[in-house]
Amino acid sequence: MPQSSQLTYIWSGASVMLGLMLQILPMSATMAHWRPQFLLLIVFYWLFRSPFQYGIIFAWLAGLLLDGFVGELLGRHAIVFALCAYLLRLLQQRLHHFGVFHQALLVLFMVLLSQLLLHSITLLFRSGWDGSLLIAPAITSAMVWPLLVWLINRLLRIQQLG
Repeated sequence: MPQSSQLTYIWSGASVMLGLMLQILPMSATMAHWRPQFLLLIVFYWLFRSPFQYGIIFAWLAGLLLDGFVGELLGRHAIVFALCAYLLRLLQQRLHHFGVFHQALLVLFMVLLSQLLLHSITLLFRSGWDGSLLIAPAITSAMVWPLLVWLINRLLRIQQLG
């Protein structure tokens, strides 16, 4: 395995851990409803960047990791992340022609879909749902996407130069 490939795996692992920490960071209930889906965004980034190295199993494992840390229904995030990864794989050829802001629009819809799926799975086991809370994480995730892409690309470029 080439050294650059090993470093890419290290960077992806570190970014997944950072995304997980940002995802479970304690905050007020109001702010938590607007929290971007950091871990899902990190998974999207690696699926966009290296679709042949990172795929549905990578997304499923990241979701399973989040399920373990959140401590709710095991597999809920895992299946949603895997379904989102599958949809991104279907769109893979088109994604290379998208600019970062067009990708942000796609991220908006993908996070909105993931929120809808997560809440639908939750409704199977308990009642009560505030549908107005679905759109907030999608909006903030789309707003964070260009910054996240720029930051990770910059860190990878610095690592390659050094």
